[in-house]
Amino acid sequence: MNQNSCFIHISKLCNSKRKTKEDSCVSKKNNSLYITYCENDSLDKFEADINLLAGNSSFLYFLKKRFVSIFISVISVLVILIALLSVSIYEDFLKKVIFEMPFDWQLNDYIAFIFVFVFFLGLLMMPSILDGEGNEFKNLISSWFNKDVRKLRKLELALSNFDKKMEIHLYNFDLEDSEHWIWKIFVSRVVHRFSNINFYIRNDKLQTISKRINKFEILNLEIIKAEKTPKKCDVEILLSAKEQKLYSLMQLCSTVIAKQRDKKTFISLELFEYCGKNFIKEENDSKNQLIFGFQNFINRSFDDFKFLVQEKSLQVFFTQNVIFKDLSEEEKRLAYYLRNHIEECVERFENPISLLILYYYVKDIVLDKRRNIKILEKFISSVKNKQQYELINFYWFEIAGFMFDFNDVNTFESSNNSYYRKISIEALNDLAFLFERNGHFEQAILLNQYLYEINPNKYALNICSLYERMGKFEQAYNSLPKELNLGKNTKPTDIEIRYYQRKAAWVIISQRNEDLKEEGIESLNKLETLLFSHNEDNVPLWLWHFYNIKANLKEWEENYDEAIIFYKKCLSIPTLGAFEYGATFVNMAISYRCKYIEESIKDEKTIDKSIKLGRLGMILKESVGDRDEMPVVLHNFALNILYKISNSFDINLCNEVLTATNDALEILERTKSIKRLGMVLIENYISKSLLKIDTKDIVLKLENHLPNLGQSELKQLLNIYKEFEKNNKMKKLEFLEGRI
Repeated sequence: MNQNSCFIHISKLCNSKRKTKEDSCVSKKNNSLYITYCENDSLDKFEADINLLAGNSSFLYFLKKRFVSIFISVISVLVILIALLSVSIYEDFLKKVIFEMPFDWQLNDYIAFIFVFVFFLGLLMMPSILDGEGNEFKNLISSWFNKDVRKLRKLELALSNFDKKMEIHLYNFDLEDSEHWIWKIFVSRVVHRFSNINFYIRNDKLQTISKRINKFEILNLEIIKAEKTPKKCDVEILLSAKEQKLYSLMQLCSTVIAKQRDKKTFISLELFEYCGKNFIKEENDSKNQLIFGFQNFINRSFDDFKFLVQEKSLQVFFTQNVIFKDLSEEEKRLAYYLRNHIEECVERFENPISLLILYYYVKDIVLDKRRNIKILEKFISSVKNKQQYELINFYWFEIAGFMFDFNDVNTFESSNNSYYRKISIEALNDLAFLFERNGHFEQAILLNQYLYEINPNKYALNICSLYERMGKFEQAYNSLPKELNLGKNTKPTDIEIRYYQRKAAWVIISQRNEDLKEEGIESLNKLETLLFSHNEDNVPLWLWHFYNIKANLKEWEENYDEAIIFYKKCLSIPTLGAFEYGATFVNMAISYRCKYIEESIKDEKTIDKSIKLGRLGMILKESVGDRDEMPVVLHNFALNILYKISNSFDINLCNEVLTATNDALEILERTKSIKRLGMVLIENYISKSLLKIDTKDIVLKLENHLPNLGQSELKQLLNIYKEFEKNNKMKKLEFLEGRI
């Protein structure tokens, strides 16, 4: 049994003195020797580094290294020469005995007999000598012929220079298996040479290393576990190739992708394990296979490498010990992999950090932005469910910006693509709650005001509570309704709502049927009762249709200012799409145009507003590929412009009218529809007349279509015709003159 003690230290790899792979693997401080192994270190390097240290620290070692080895070599040569001489003498003596017996014994014969007898005894005892305790003689003979054994002898000689009572500190030796030279050659010599040895290993290797050390039959083995305290250290050189690969993957699965180095860099262990199992494709050969799991590496990153710390149940972030690598190519590959698995990831991930990182990877490469919305909605709900409220403060406003002023129509163009307009009502409710938790009371108020129309009672209470939290008690009081208007009915069905929508709007109000006007108003009142006589949240599309019909009614009654108010209410309804918002802008532009027509003193700002809103509505409608209503949209946009150029000619605007009406005519011809065909034809005729383009085909089509016009469309057609005809800006059409 060896009279020595071994100590196994856990979570103290950071104490290693070696900083780069080029550094010496051995260093000496006071009465301690520090030896650090890195993957791919060779026995030659260990021998050279130890020889260098020993040579620098002892003149006696220099003498041993230079002269003792020579002395051993000389003695070895002499032994070999004597052995050869003994063989020769044995041969001569044996010949003499066989062929010359009897003979007279001389002094030379006695000396020869002694040599032969010694040679015989040597051969007889050779097996016992070779297998003797310690195998010293066998090893000596091996060292003459085997390079590795010679290195081992030199290593033993170098180690012999150091005091047996020195403290030996061995780092990272758990990186290799028991068949590696580091254990078979080096550790075995160290354990037998020194009396106080310290191993610094990874947590999960404790059981394995303990068994290995116990095989050396040491006197005492003790486990020492360090406290988990943050410490500045650099252990990257201690990592194996497999650990380096996981270390890089861990960086890829962190918020470093967000490029926000001023914040803590969070990591998603959930995403790390998912990508490790699915994204990384290992080679088939065994040397590249991972021999430990992701959880083992995570544990090492916490305890052994000091890469990670944890604040809360799901908030794990990198320490200052992490040195970030340039992984731009790997980021691109991972981004495209995650893009192809968005739905799976959204369904699987529960940690908000996972979803945040997922969003940053795919936000610029997804073709369908609704997939981004799914990620953000799950992110919001997981932040709320896991109570990681500060993540909203850290990241949300950099993703979505601040809530826009939905009451300002002029901000719609800039806010049209805002995430606040895209995410669901449920997500907006959660977001308002998270704003409140983070103290962003003004943002929470704006969101609740944005959602107000969905359920006035509910959101009025929310707004009141937020003002109270801000200490604005007067505003809190004023935000409450004078009395709570609680409905007693159940929420209506979609069939009921749609029935009164169609009866009130598309059948009566939109066609301006004076005979059925009262019935239309009655249907609209019933629709209002259905919408506001229950206590549940209304469907946004229901509210949009209701306010759109109300605005149409006010427009019919030539109350354009009120019509515009209701159209603005349509724009304030959340979570609708470009189709609905586009239609609202088109209709609002019509109200501004009608208002301009009625003005006794023309205000150019009014018709400019009409053109601007009409153009925005047209763009939104085109963005969703709406071929059904596009002729109506294009006709109204053209009409808005024509009323402007009737007082102030602009060739560029005139060309816009021509383009819009040509597109409208093409769609109507393709769909075989005649809806608003008369208006499109007259607008096309006016623009061509102003631009001095041949109009024969258009005039013919208009004349043939005239009998199909309804009273409302005919009246509108004649009004714009008279506007341009009265100043002789175009050629008169006789078939219209008779109808004026």
